[in-house]
Amino acid sequence: MNVLPKDLLFTPYPWQLESIGLSSGQNMLEETLFALANGYFGTRGTMEEEAPANVQSCEGTYLNGVYHSEKITYGEVAYGYASHNQKMQQVPNGKIMRLKLDNQLVSQTDASEVKRWLDFRTATLHRQIRWQSTSGQQLSLTTHRFASLSHPNLLCLRMEILAENFSGDIELSALLDAGYQFSPNKDDPRVGVLSLDDSLTLYQQHAGDNDTWMLHQVKDSDVKIASASTLTCSVHPIHTRQVAEKKQLGQQWQLPLKQGKPVIVEKYICYQHSKEMTFDALLNEVHQKLQNAKTLGWVALHAQHQQVASAFWQNTDVQIDGDPALQQGIRFNLLHLFMSIGKDGLSNMGAKGLTGHGYDGHYFWDTEIYILSVMTATNPELARRCLEYRYRTLDGARRRARQMSHSTGALYPWRTIGGDECSAFFPAGTAQYHINAAIAHALRSYYTATSDWQFMQQMGAQMLFETARLWLSLGHFNPRRDGQFCIDGVTGPDEYTAIVSNNFYTNAMAKAHLRFAVQIAAKFRDSDSAAYKLLCHKLNLSDAEIATWEQAAEKMYLPFDKTLGIHAQDDSFLDKQPWDFANTPADKYPLLLHYHPLVIYRHQVLKQADVVLAMYLLDDAFDQAQKARNLAYYEPLTTHDSTLSSCIHSIEFAETGDYQRAYGFFHDTVRMDIDNRHGNTEYGVHTACMAGSWMSIVHGFAGVRMRADGLVVNPHLPQHWQGYTFNLQYQGRQIQIKVSQDKVSYLLKAGDNLSIKQGAQQVHLIEGQWQVISRSLS
Repeated sequence: MNVLPKDLLFTPYPWQLESIGLSSGQNMLEETLFALANGYFGTRGTMEEEAPANVQSCEGTYLNGVYHSEKITYGEVAYGYASHNQKMQQVPNGKIMRLKLDNQLVSQTDASEVKRWLDFRTATLHRQIRWQSTSGQQLSLTTHRFASLSHPNLLCLRMEILAENFSGDIELSALLDAGYQFSPNKDDPRVGVLSLDDSLTLYQQHAGDNDTWMLHQVKDSDVKIASASTLTCSVHPIHTRQVAEKKQLGQQWQLPLKQGKPVIVEKYICYQHSKEMTFDALLNEVHQKLQNAKTLGWVALHAQHQQVASAFWQNTDVQIDGDPALQQGIRFNLLHLFMSIGKDGLSNMGAKGLTGHGYDGHYFWDTEIYILSVMTATNPELARRCLEYRYRTLDGARRRARQMSHSTGALYPWRTIGGDECSAFFPAGTAQYHINAAIAHALRSYYTATSDWQFMQQMGAQMLFETARLWLSLGHFNPRRDGQFCIDGVTGPDEYTAIVSNNFYTNAMAKAHLRFAVQIAAKFRDSDSAAYKLLCHKLNLSDAEIATWEQAAEKMYLPFDKTLGIHAQDDSFLDKQPWDFANTPADKYPLLLHYHPLVIYRHQVLKQADVVLAMYLLDDAFDQAQKARNLAYYEPLTTHDSTLSSCIHSIEFAETGDYQRAYGFFHDTVRMDIDNRHGNTEYGVHTACMAGSWMSIVHGFAGVRMRADGLVVNPHLPQHWQGYTFNLQYQGRQIQIKVSQDKVSYLLKAGDNLSIKQGAQQVHLIEGQWQVISRSLS
C-alpha cells in the first residue's frame, strides 16, 4: 500500500492529480481540484451521475465575465456605498450522464474500484470505475472530459461502457440541469452564494432524440444565454424518450450491451451568451457549433485541445528535480491559472478562478499583482488580454471616482466583474485605493517585458494617466510634514489594519505609479506628438498637471522609524499594542472569523504582507539591508491568514539570503490547494496563491527581475533539490534557464541575440546555443 506523507492528501505524480476511491468528506475538495475551464467557462469536477444525497457536493458551471446583479441590503447605508453585488453567472449543468442497470444507479459511491485523475499535460479529466449490480452483473465505466481550449464554447464528454460478464440493456439519461443549487452551511463571508433560480429566467427549451437546448435571460439584464447538448453513440439505441422533470431536460436511451464489447457515448455541450443577438440567432449559433463538433469528432477535437495545452506548457512549464510533491504542486497550479484566465479581453480571472463560487466570482487586485506576474513572463498575450479588460471597464472606474468625490481620474473597484464596485465592506474594500497602483504596476511590468508600445498608445496610457491623476485628488502636500505628499484614509494590502494615514505600501506604489506615468507621457509626446495631443485633449490633461505628478512622486511621504530602522506600515501602526499570539488558540484563526474588526484594528497584527510586499514589487528601490530589517520586524506579526502572504515572504526571505525560511513558505504556497491547507479549497482554488508558487521559484529562488535596463538572474538552488528549469518570454525572446548544483544553463530558444546579467556577470545569449555559467554554491 502506498503510504503518503502525513501532510499530503494525494500521491505526488509529476503530471497528474489522482484520487482512488471516494472519501465523502473530501468530495467537495475534489470537485474543486478536478474542475475544468478554458477561460470562457468553467465547470466543477462533479460526478456525471451526480453525488448521492449523503455525500456533500457543490455543482457549478460558470461563465467568465457574465454576471447578474443583486441589490446590496445594508442595515444602515451611507453615501457612496456600493449599491449592487455582481455575481458570476451559473449556467445549466450539462455533465449529467446517468446509467441504470436493472433499475440500479451505476455510481462510484458503491463501486468496487474507483480511480479519477486530472492529466495536467492535456487538461483532461478521466475516471474509471468497476461496478456490480445486486444480481452480479459487472461493468466497467470510463469517462473523459475536457473544456475545449481550441473551441471555447465547448465542453466535451466521452463515456465507454463495458459489460464484463453479461449481455443486456442499460439505461442512459443525458441531461441539462437548470435546477441545481448549493447552500453553504458556513458563516464565512468569503464563501459566496450563487443561484440559478435567482438569476435566470427561462425563455424556451426543447429536447429531441439527440439534442437538448435551453434559452435563458439573466434577470434584470439584456444578457441571453444558450445552453445546448448533443449525443452520439457507437450503437443504435433500442428505445429513446425525452425527459423533462425538476428543471432537468434531455434524453433517456435504452442501449444494448454485448459482453466484452465497449459502447461509446459522446456528449458535446455548448454555452454561449450575447447581449446583441436574438434568441433565434443565439440558438442557431450553438446548433452550428455542436454540428461542427460532431463533424470533427472526439479525436480531432481532443487533438486540437491538446495542441493548445502543449503550447502553454512549452512556454510555462517548471521542472523541479528532487521533490515530486512540489513538482506536482507547481504544475497543478499553472494548469489552473491557464484554464481559468480570461482570454478574450472581455473578462479577467476571479480569485477562485472558474472552480467554485467563492467571493461570488469577483475579480480583485490578485490578477495584476500575482497572476499577471506569471503571464507577463510566460504568456504575455494573456497578460495583455487581462489589461484590455481593465481598459474596457475604465468608464466604470471614472464613475466610481466621481461617486467618491474625485472630480477627475479613475478609481478601479476593489472587487467587481462588470466594472462597478461590489464590496459592501468599505474599510477593506473601497478604501484599498492601491488597486490603481496594482494596475499601473501590471502595465509597467508588461511594457518592460514586451515593449508593446502599440498597446500603451491605444489603451495603456489612458488607464495609466486616469489612475495617476486620482492620487493628486486623494492626497495633499502636507505643510505639517515639510510639504511632503501625504495620503490619508486608505487601507493597504493588510486588511487587519484599516483606514489609516500614509500606508507605506500605498504611498510607495503611488510614487512608482506617478513616476511611470510621467515617463510614458514624455515618451508618448516625443514619439507621436499628434496622437499625444489628441489623448490629452480627450482627457483634458495638461503639461502642468503632469508636472504635479512628478512633484508628488518626488515629495511622496514614506513613513520611516529611525529607532527601529524600518519603514512604518502607516502613521499609527507602530504605536499600537502587538497582538498576543502566544495566547491566541490555533482554532481562532483566521482572526477575521473570530474577532470583531475593531479588536483586530487596534493591534499590531497583519493578515498578509504589506511593507514586505512593497519591498518585493519595488525591487531595487530598497537595498537588501532595508528589506531584511522590514522582514524581521513584520513577519512575526503576520498571521498569513491570507493565502496571498506566504509566497511574498518566500520571495523576500530568498532575496535577503534566508533560504531555509524561503523554502518553508514556498512549501506552504505550492500545495495550498492540493492539500487544502487553509481548509476552504472546496469553495474554489486560490489563484493568487497558485501564481505565487511560480513567483517564489522564479522571482525568489532564481532571483529573476525584469528591469528597464535588462533581465537579471541571481539563482539559488534549494538544498532539497538537484536542479530546476523554467521558461521566460522577454522582449520577444523565448528563454529557458536550468539551475543545477554548480552551474546555470541558458538557452535562447527563439528570438534575437540578447545579453542578460547573472548577478554582475554579463551572459550573451545566441539563438539555439546553450550558455553555461558557473554558480557559486549558497
